[in-house]
Amino acid sequence: MATPRTIRVCILLGISLGVIVGLLVFLKRHSLPASLNVPSVNQRMIPTNRKNNLQPEATNARTGVPQPGLTATPKPQITALIRSSLEAFRTNRDPARASAILRALRDGIHQAAEDETAASIVAFLNTGDDAPTELPFIVGPDGMMEVVPSVRLALLDLLPSLDPLAALEVARELMDQRTSADEYALALRNMAWNDLDGDLRNELSRRFMDLLKSPWLDQPSAGFLEAFDIAVEIGGRPMFDRMVALAGEATAKSNVAASRAAFMSLDRLIVRDHTLLTTALPADAGWMDFAPQQRASLMSRLDITEPGQRDVFSRYISTTPHAAGELEYFAKVFPNENFLYGHRLVTADDATPTITEVTAADARVVAVLDALDAAATGEGVTAIRTIRERLKNPKPER
Repeated sequence: MATPRTIRVCILLGISLGVIVGLLVFLKRHSLPASLNVPSVNQRMIPTNRKNNLQPEATNARTGVPQPGLTATPKPQITALIRSSLEAFRTNRDPARASAILRALRDGIHQAAEDETAASIVAFLNTGDDAPTELPFIVGPDGMMEVVPSVRLALLDLLPSLDPLAALEVARELMDQRTSADEYALALRNMAWNDLDGDLRNELSRRFMDLLKSPWLDQPSAGFLEAFDIAVEIGGRPMFDRMVALAGEATAKSNVAASRAAFMSLDRLIVRDHTLLTTALPADAGWMDFAPQQRASLMSRLDITEPGQRDVFSRYISTTPHAAGELEYFAKVFPNENFLYGHRLVTADDATPTITEVTAADARVVAVLDALDAAATGEGVTAIRTIRERLKNPKPER
């Protein structure tokens, strides 16, 4: 018969064995290779606020630590896929077939290991080889491209998902080399996505300003025009002033595309920061030298419940010289709560106010207009009364 001492020893041995087994199971479950714990590229497509969802290591962009995409060995299968896609595009003239080739290239890249795939992309970009896809430059959801005009652009579009820091270094090289306007635009996007804490903001602004000085401005490509989203991302008075100057320069040269892009950027800059109207107008009334309807549209963004903007409104209504029909148009759109919607390289759409919020805002505007009516002069009186009547008695939407 076992003695009590023997029994206690057996119990202790059993407990110890159980702890050891449990520990081994725990370690097996929690010490998998990092590549097995990270979602695949297919699973982690670029989210809406791309800058805030880069991998944590992206914050070490300038630590000097070599990045996998720049140091890993290119994967032969991916290199072969890129090369075969390149040749397929070079011999293809069918847009539907081009879309299929592009999908196959993306799918093949998505299914491969990230470090080796990023290295393969970087190695190919360094060769300078390219082929047109015969597809347009169209931005898709969350700043990712829907379709692209070249193989290099397709790879530049995918690189941030695989290795953000490699994408940043490649972006700098491409902007230094000025390979093409479309590549410069995607390089700006890739840099903006790495600007997690604002430490790249000055460089991003400088790089964008350099783009505006390039010969590409005279005949802007689709990518060049999409890059104007960087102006909205950066914001601030200096960028506002540059867009004002550019709009005037482009209009004088009959560069309709660049003029429109600059005006749209100004509108979105004001939507995000209404105080730009109060700081810019007193300092330099020259920025008001827009086409009458454009000027009225920008001024319709004023928030007259704020004293500084109310003063600008009064001056615009009563003392600014107006072209024929300008105030009439202004009275139809003020206060302007319309927004431009679409996919952009970096920024997200501005929030749309609810019907309740718009109604409450209109009521506050009407209260201010009642006070401004007595001080208005000339056409300003008619404009204020038209606005007030429209806000008090809105027509039902059809």
